[in-house]
Amino acid sequence: MEKSYSDLITEAFIEPIRSVLIVDDDYPTLHEILLDDAVREEKHGHKNWKENRARIRSVIEEFRRPKAPYLLDIHDGTSPSEETDERQVHTLHQTDLLILDYQLDKSREGDGSKAVRIAREALANKHFNLILVHTQEPLDRVFKEFVIGLSVARHGVPPDSLPETFQKFLDHHEDDLLKAVQDSQYIWTTLLENRPDDRLRRAVQAGNSPWGDVKAVLEKSGLRRAEWPCAVKYALQVFEQENAKMFSTEDLGVSYWGQEPVKFIRGARGFIAFKDKKEGGELLPTVQKALSAWNPRPPRLMLTKLRAEMNERGIEVQDDALGEPDVGAIWYHRVLKADEQNLDSIVNSTVRNHAEQLLDKLLPNVSTFAKEIRLVDQALIDRGTDPFDVVKSHFKVDLTNAEVLTKARMGHNAFVGSKPAKSPHLELGHVLRIDQDYWLCLTPACDMVPKVNRGRPWDRMDGIKRFTALKLLKKQNEKDAIAAATKGGQIFANILNDDGTSKRVAFSAAENPGSSPAWMMMYVQNDGYLPHENAPRCAVSYVSAPNDQESSQLEMKHADATVCGMLRYEYALEIQSRFITSQSRIGLDFVDDRDANSQAED
Repeated sequence: MEKSYSDLITEAFIEPIRSVLIVDDDYPTLHEILLDDAVREEKHGHKNWKENRARIRSVIEEFRRPKAPYLLDIHDGTSPSEETDERQVHTLHQTDLLILDYQLDKSREGDGSKAVRIAREALANKHFNLILVHTQEPLDRVFKEFVIGLSVARHGVPPDSLPETFQKFLDHHEDDLLKAVQDSQYIWTTLLENRPDDRLRRAVQAGNSPWGDVKAVLEKSGLRRAEWPCAVKYALQVFEQENAKMFSTEDLGVSYWGQEPVKFIRGARGFIAFKDKKEGGELLPTVQKALSAWNPRPPRLMLTKLRAEMNERGIEVQDDALGEPDVGAIWYHRVLKADEQNLDSIVNSTVRNHAEQLLDKLLPNVSTFAKEIRLVDQALIDRGTDPFDVVKSHFKVDLTNAEVLTKARMGHNAFVGSKPAKSPHLELGHVLRIDQDYWLCLTPACDMVPKVNRGRPWDRMDGIKRFTALKLLKKQNEKDAIAAATKGGQIFANILNDDGTSKRVAFSAAENPGSSPAWMMMYVQNDGYLPHENAPRCAVSYVSAPNDQESSQLEMKHADATVCGMLRYEYALEIQSRFITSQSRIGLDFVDDRDANSQAED
C-alpha cells in the first residue's frame, strides 16, 4: 500500500510516542484514588469527573489499549503554590506527549494563565515534544491567548513625545485605532514572515486580513498613508503595554502557527495542537492533523525519524559503535593523561568517531524512510505536477525565480561545503577574518595539534603555532560564483558576522584558474588554542613589508583574527591539494603568450 505524506508524518512524530502525561484538574489521580473517602472528598471533592466518567474513560482508554505502547500518568495541576506548579510538571515526567487542560484553576473561570505557564515550561524542556491543549473554552480565544502567552513583546514601549501631526491624529482617533488593533492583529505580527516592517506596511495599506478595519479607521481619519505604519506600530506598542502580564519573558522560538483548517503553534522546542473537549473522539488524530497542517519539510521529517531511531535502537547498536574494550582503554588512558587544554580535542575526536559508527548503524532505516518521502512526491509528478511546484509546497521557495534559485544554490553550497567552527584549537579548514581580508588555514591537521611539533624548525617557539594561511578572494557576484562552482578551487561557506548572524559567502583560492594563490606563513599565539566562543578570536603574527617605503627591513606585524567559519574536511583538502600543486609545478622557465616583448613569427 502506498503511503501518503501524512502517513510519514505519523511514522516520524506519532508512532515514537511512548509516554503520555495528562494535566487536568478534573481527572482522578492515582494518589487521590488511594486516599480515604473522607480525605478524598475534602481535598478533591470539587472535581466533576464522576459526572463525566464516560468522556474521561474514553481518553484514558485511548492510551491503555493492549496495542497502545504508552506509559500514562495523570497530574491534576495542583501544587503547594502557584509559583511551583509548572516546576512540578517539569520534573514529574519526561514525557513525549503532554495533554494540557486550559482551565486548571476552577476559582478563576475562563483563565488559562496557569496552563500557559506550564506550556512555557514545557517548551523550555527538551523532553516535551508534543502538547495538546484540551479545553471546553472557545478554541479561537484559547489559541490567541497561547500565541501571545508564548511570545515575547517585540515592539517596545510607546514614545514619550510624538510629532505634532501624529499627536493630533491620536487626539481624535486613538480610541478607534486601539479598538481596531487587538489580539488578531497582534498575533499576525508574531509570524516570522510578517515581522519585517515593510511586510506590515504593505499589509495595512492593502487592507489584507486581519488589517481591513485598521485600514478603514486610518482612511477615515485622513492620516497620510506614509504615517500609517507609525500609527499601527504605536497601537501594537500600546497593546503590549496593556497586556504585559500575558507575554513570556523568555523567547521560546514561537514564530510559526496556523489557524485553518486546524490550529497549531510551532515553537523551537515543541509543537502545540488544540482540541475542543465537546467534540469528543480520540486525541491522537487531532495531533496528527495539526502536524499535517504544519507540513514539516522533508529534511525535518528525516531528522525526526533519525531521532526516533536513536531512541528506539540506540542501545541495540551501541555495542557495535563502542568497539572492542582495548580501543576504549587506549582512549581513556589518553583522557586520564591529558592536560585541561588538550582534553577537549581528545574527547571530541573520539565522540565524533563513535557517533559516526552509531549513525552508520541507524542510517539504513532513515535512508529507506527518505526514499518513501520521495515516492510520495514522485507519484504527484507522475500525475503531472511540476517538480518545482512540489518543492514549493514543502519549502515555500520558488526555484523558477532566477534570483531565488541563485540564493538557494549559494545556501546549498555553503551548507555542504562548511560547518560551524567548533574546535578547541586552530586547525585545517578554519576561515580567519583579519580586518577585511579572509584567510584559510591549510596546515595539515596533525601539525596543528597544540604542543605537538614534528622536528625542530628554526622558527618554532614554545606557545607559538605556525601555519600556512592562504588568502581567500571574496566573490562579489553570486551568479558568477555559482557558474564556477564545479571548476575547482572554489569555496562556499557560512561566515559569521560580528553580531552573531551568518552570511553565505563565495571565495576562490586564486585570481584565475591555474594561477598561484597568495599565501603567507602565520604564527598564532597560545599554541593555537581558541576560547569557547561562537566566533573565537586569536592573536596572529606574520612577516610583512615595512610601512615606510624607504626602509628595506621586513617587519613582524601583529593582528587580531576572528575564526568566522570552517570548511568541511574534504573541501579543505581539495584546496590544500591545489595549493601543494602550485608549489611543486614544473616549467618554471617556460614562457607563454603573455610575454609582452615577443613578436609573432612570419
